[in-house]
Amino acid sequence: MLSRRYLRIRVMQTLYAWYQTENKNTFQVEQVLFKGTDRIYDLYLQLLSFFMEMSEQEEIYYAAVQASAVTGKKKTAVRHLKDNIFIAWLLQSNPLKDMIAKKKLTWQTDTEVLQKAFFRLRQSAIYKTYSSSAHIDTAMDLQFVRDLYKMLLQKDELVSHILEEKNIYWSEGLIVVHDMIFKTIESHQNNRFTLLPLYRDEDDDVEFMKQLINNTIRDNDYLEQLISGKTQNWDADRIALVDIILMKMALCEIINLSSIPVKVSINEYIDISKDYSTHNSKGFINGVIDKIVIELRTDGKINKTGRGLLQETARGKEKN
Repeated sequence: MLSRRYLRIRVMQTLYAWYQTENKNTFQVEQVLFKGTDRIYDLYLQLLSFFMEMSEQEEIYYAAVQASAVTGKKKTAVRHLKDNIFIAWLLQSNPLKDMIAKKKLTWQTDTEVLQKAFFRLRQSAIYKTYSSSAHIDTAMDLQFVRDLYKMLLQKDELVSHILEEKNIYWSEGLIVVHDMIFKTIESHQNNRFTLLPLYRDEDDDVEFMKQLINNTIRDNDYLEQLISGKTQNWDADRIALVDIILMKMALCEIINLSSIPVKVSINEYIDISKDYSTHNSKGFINGVIDKIVIELRTDGKINKTGRGLLQETARGKEKN
């Protein structure tokens, strides 16, 4: 599930591209935002299907193994991937299979990558220990799929490169989807797991993103005026575009989204700046936004709803 922080990041990324486009189309920007966000769920499904592909590669491998000239028996694993409680659930999940088929997600064009990944898995200590164990233990099964995922998907540059080539939106969503995969593994209950939705609350989250991107674009001139009034001593060319966008979004959220505390909005955008802008951005953004918030409160332009938020608004007015 996507956190509000990641939703803000998606809006920021979409606005960054929009501000640099010569022919700005406000009608399409929303479509671009949600298209990119929806693709994150495709990545989630694609990575879940990787476990299933590894199971198939294992079957292909052992089917091709020649029988021993001495014993006449073929080498095989004591415990196969398809017997793993998590992988077995994936293989039997019709909802998962239906979604993968509907979205036309496949690894079939990357058979060489799958073969290399299984070879690496087969040579690993975690696979040798797991496949040779006759002991069936749920905890061991879950730990094995965690280790498999970390080794082949979270840390493997080859697979990550292939994923980035498949979809331009996937590289930015890998960290989020890694977390979703581990949460899916942790959802085990009564030999079943739960496929995570894309949003925590789809209606609320979609509306949040719509308001944030549309209001930021709508109020662009006003927001620029607020920011320029508090950055007069700064060379405009030296202020990073990301910083400007983050400040506009923060102010848009503070002014227009009445259910979110001012402090929450400020802290969220400062945190985002740590990952997406310069070393000095967090202090710069914090200082500018704090000054503007004081002015907005004085002018009565910050109105929050809800008991706690009303108290916050009142305290802000008292300080001024």
